[in-house]
Amino acid sequence: MAGDPGTRYNTQPNLKRQKPIQPYVCSTLEDFQEERDFLASTIFPRLNDLCSPRGTYFKAVDLRWSAVKAHKSFTTNLCRQYSCLCSQHLKLCLDCVDSCSPFFICLLGQTYGDFLPHYTPFLFSNIKDFTNLSKGEQNLYVAAKNGYPWVLETPNCSLTEFEITQAAFRKESQFQFFYFRTSNSLLRTFSEEGEEEKLSPAFLMNEEGKVKVGRLKAKIIGKGLPVRFYRDLDELGDLVFKDWSAVVEKLYPVPIIMENIDYKHSLEYLYHEEFAEKCEQVFVISKESNRTFEILERFALKDVELDSDSAGLGLNSILRINALPAYKSILLLSGERGCGKSTLIASWVKYFKSKHPGVLMIPYFVGSTCESSDIMSVIHYFIMELQHRAHGPQIEMDFLNEDSSVLVFSLLIEVFMAFISLKPCVLVLDGIEELIGIYGISGQKAKDFSWLPGSLPPHCKFILSTVSSSLSCKSLCARPDVRTLELSGVGDEDTKFSIFRQHLSTPDQERFGQSKPILRKKPNLTPLKLAIIASELQECRIYRNEFQCLREYLEMASVQELWELILKRWVEDYGWNLKQKETNSDAVASGKGLSGWVADALCLLCISHCGLTEDELLHLLDMLGYRNNQKVTTVHWAAFRNATKHWIQEKPDGLLCFRHQSLRNAVEHKLLGVITPVRESSPNTSQNTVNHKKARFHQVLMRYFQRQTIFWRVYQELPWHMKMSRCWEGLCSFVTSPSITDFISKIHNPSLWTRLHLVHYWDVLLEAGYDVSESFLLCVAKIEAEQCQKVKKRPTISVLECSLSQVTAADKCRMILFVGSFLKHMGKINDAERLFLSVEEMLLQSPSMTEMLLKAQNAIGELYLEIGMTEKGLTYFQKAWSNLLRFTLSDLKTSQELMKQKVKVMNNLVKSASEKFLKESHILDYATEISKLVTDSPRDQATMKYTEGVLMLAAGNVPVARLKFQECLHIRRRLFGDKNILVGEIMEFLADLLFFLLEDNEKSQKKQVTEYYKQVIKIKENSDTVATCKLVRKQLSISLSDTLCKLAGQLLSGDVCHHAMMEAVSYLYRSLDLRSTHLGSSHASIQGILQ
Repeated sequence: MAGDPGTRYNTQPNLKRQKPIQPYVCSTLEDFQEERDFLASTIFPRLNDLCSPRGTYFKAVDLRWSAVKAHKSFTTNLCRQYSCLCSQHLKLCLDCVDSCSPFFICLLGQTYGDFLPHYTPFLFSNIKDFTNLSKGEQNLYVAAKNGYPWVLETPNCSLTEFEITQAAFRKESQFQFFYFRTSNSLLRTFSEEGEEEKLSPAFLMNEEGKVKVGRLKAKIIGKGLPVRFYRDLDELGDLVFKDWSAVVEKLYPVPIIMENIDYKHSLEYLYHEEFAEKCEQVFVISKESNRTFEILERFALKDVELDSDSAGLGLNSILRINALPAYKSILLLSGERGCGKSTLIASWVKYFKSKHPGVLMIPYFVGSTCESSDIMSVIHYFIMELQHRAHGPQIEMDFLNEDSSVLVFSLLIEVFMAFISLKPCVLVLDGIEELIGIYGISGQKAKDFSWLPGSLPPHCKFILSTVSSSLSCKSLCARPDVRTLELSGVGDEDTKFSIFRQHLSTPDQERFGQSKPILRKKPNLTPLKLAIIASELQECRIYRNEFQCLREYLEMASVQELWELILKRWVEDYGWNLKQKETNSDAVASGKGLSGWVADALCLLCISHCGLTEDELLHLLDMLGYRNNQKVTTVHWAAFRNATKHWIQEKPDGLLCFRHQSLRNAVEHKLLGVITPVRESSPNTSQNTVNHKKARFHQVLMRYFQRQTIFWRVYQELPWHMKMSRCWEGLCSFVTSPSITDFISKIHNPSLWTRLHLVHYWDVLLEAGYDVSESFLLCVAKIEAEQCQKVKKRPTISVLECSLSQVTAADKCRMILFVGSFLKHMGKINDAERLFLSVEEMLLQSPSMTEMLLKAQNAIGELYLEIGMTEKGLTYFQKAWSNLLRFTLSDLKTSQELMKQKVKVMNNLVKSASEKFLKESHILDYATEISKLVTDSPRDQATMKYTEGVLMLAAGNVPVARLKFQECLHIRRRLFGDKNILVGEIMEFLADLLFFLLEDNEKSQKKQVTEYYKQVIKIKENSDTVATCKLVRKQLSISLSDTLCKLAGQLLSGDVCHHAMMEAVSYLYRSLDLRSTHLGSSHASIQGILQ
């Protein structure tokens, strides 16, 4: 067991937060186009491929200013925007150098670049008209006023030297490389120049540039920075790849991404870590926050009634605590949107963890990603984290991903309740008003918390935060086990100024004093408003009068109105419309004229299922028509990202997501014109109410991801947009395509998220009238016949076009087994049986695939066992057992999958085989050995306890058998709760043992047997409601009839009172009814009950 409850363990390779390698590419503007193109198309993709297995990515930042010039003719009606962009050329480059630090690539040749000559008079103190300055002077002015005052110390440098100074001379880094181009051309000497040429200003500037570039190179070499010399592209490519592959190896020496592993949960963990870190960075301590920290800490550590007098001290009506009974498991922190709940919660979590490292605490931030709001994802995340942190590193906790019952929301809640009952824990769930229900329950039910049982274990503390006016707040306040804590977020003036200053960059602090008088006039500003305005003022000053903007922003009554005004500025200052602007309803936003690439990019981000990368967004804009002289260049994008970086943030995997729900709401309302939030919308909307703009973006995203080559991105996005576009045929083809089947069937232990998507799309297609099982059978036919083997060769092949031409017999069997298992889960037993049998037939012809053969035979046996065909099932378990005996004990130790199969086969044998077979096969000896080897899997441990118990019982060792059953029941209850069919299975066996075989059937023991049977009846009734197959439901009903008879027999044994007699008769009648319904009134067992 782990020593520290707060430590997080995971037997799967764990993803770590790896800083992406993003070198800034520096060179003179016009001189290295060929080199830049070559590196971007040939070398950088290879370096990214090297990074991918290490859990990071390589993305060079190359601001191609030459592409901006193509816009000049296009943007004649946008002179101000173009002028502002050009005037911040230097600032943008230095910003990018900073954000890419410590990574830097510099290409230098014989040219120096444009610079201001020494004789240019240059004083900023008396500037009255900015437009009268030259472009070079404007760039110096803007850079100096926005964080880089040092540029005025050497105003006669070129842009390239400024970039090098910022990267290499003002900072220290070991990840900067300089590549000097050597020229083979013979340069004319000074004496060869014509007299007129020598005297021309251009010639003199050129000569001065040569001197400057020489000095710059000498300075670089003199500092000892790594310099490489190259003559041609191939040599440059080799040098760059060698240098930067060494950087990758040094920073991330060990590949952590293994092929065919589902890292969904690890990514979620990183998302929450990153979200919390961003919140902590801008947190401002105040009296109110300190007091809230104290209340939260006291609640988390022990459940004591807060003294109402002391609780109110120092709060000044900011925080109010409802006096409720002492036993409270839930603390609800509420306040209006933007009052600082998430920032406070994230900072408190960090504080609490550092102060109490031994306390098991798990935070979850609903706003951390686009997908984090689904309630099933939330519950599953808590369960997985409780597993990883509550058990030592030797414990393997993959069973949740193997168990199909967790795909049912009610059973997932049972597992959740089981895990929070294990040991003291503190769960933190921030932003519950954003919860939605896509897969398990409705969005309303997710928000009203009716899914949460009425009482939680006393040692589990649940800290929730929400908006005061939300449905979640109203519902939870009605619960007796909830303590409420209200946070207004409107602090004193000093706190307000501190928050505002915290969101300003360092150079802006000088102007902070100028903003104070304006801010004082608005006393009720929330932390969110202050943060939005402060971050916006840093960029808007380049385009507008910042104090005029400040006054306008402060006039906005709500956060929604403030965002709408800022969206208007973004669209006007950074974007443009297409020349041939559409006039139909698809292109007209409800945002009152707000359109263009900025609006489109924000809408695409809002519509996406899991977020979009920068490259994806730029490609999508190209698809929308922003290309050629209307292209959104990296420079335009960099300027836009500077303005939005605080509110559209890049996640650890490179996906861009909205930082705050309020911005998403504003985009939905102002730009998309939707009423229902995008994440809660349904494709089943009447044609009259369809938002055509939203539909158009879904279709664009669908077309884009149909062409993509990365499986996980395609799986995240494409089927979602097909669903939302009501493209049922495409969705059906996607879900059942051989290439997707191939990808998913390769995954070792697919996560709940991966399997949930398949089930969800099956249900959606079924509702739309599509026979998905038939499509899967057609998919299998293609796999068997190798009909999808030829595709036209292209440099990149999309996921949907992947060829199966290299498919082996093992690949075929793997895919068909996967389809069969999925069809069985969805209740298509007959189809699953047919596929399993065909796989067995194929495998019998390949002696080398014994491991897969026994897996298929066990699957066939389990299918028959589920529908009551025990004898038929036994035949296949015996076949699987014979195949297992071919493997040695050392084989089992080295193969986890083989070990799991042996555990399953032995357990299935003891469920179906006769005592004679079990004794003759010496299975008990094998079971004893295997039990010693499954210490890393609680689920397998429980299964082996069950197996050993049955074998001990067959051998006549009743006391040991009873002990094994009790141990099995204990483990399964801890893993699955009290309503799982596996718990019912062992509970019934234990009840049978106590009832039929033990002589000392005392009163207390009789009561225990009765309780067991009653619990088993409830479990079977519940299982019947979630079963997807008619044959399985029939078998469950017959099994339920048996249990009812046993319970009646228990009640009638010994001294029987009238009440017990009547209860037993009612159970017998119910048993009789079930058997008559499913077996017919003439079945032999009916007579037994009647007698």
